[in-house]
Amino acid sequence: MGGTVKSIKVRSANEKDLQSLVILAEEFIPGEADNRKRIAVLKQALRNPNYELLVAELEEEIVGFIDQWIIHDFTHGAKLSYIHSLYVSSEHRRKGVASNLLQEAMKNARNMEVSEIHITTRFDNKPAINLYRKHGLVKEHLQLEKEFR
Repeated sequence: MGGTVKSIKVRSANEKDLQSLVILAEEFIPGEADNRKRIAVLKQALRNPNYELLVAELEEEIVGFIDQWIIHDFTHGAKLSYIHSLYVSSEHRRKGVASNLLQEAMKNARNMEVSEIHITTRFDNKPAINLYRKHGLVKEHLQLEKEFR
C-alpha cells in the first residue's frame, strides 16, 4: 500500500453506475446471477425510497459499494437499517474505502432517524467483523438463510 492514498469519494449510486456495479457484484458473489438479472433488480431497488446504494470512487473508478434497506419495524416502534452488502474490490482494500462507505451509510441512517443498524457477514470474515466492531457494531445475532431455487 505504499505511496499517497488517493482521495476517496462516496456518493449515491445512479443508473450510470450499473455496469461497474454488476462487475463488482460478480467479484463479490461469483455466479450468483447473470448481469441482466442484476441490472433489473438494481434498477428496481434504486427507485425504492427505502433503499440506499452508495459507491466509493478512487480516481473516478467505482471501487466499492454499500447498500442499506430502511424498514419500519412495529415491534421496535422505529425504523431500522439493514446493510445488505459492503464490498470493496480486492486491489483497493486496506485503504479506508470500506470505512468511508460504512461511515457515510451510518450518517445517512442517523439522518433518517433510524434507531438501529444491522449488518451480517460470515463468521470467518475477520477483517469485516473487525471493521464493523471498530465502527460500534457490537451486538451479535445468528442469521439463517434458505435459498428458493
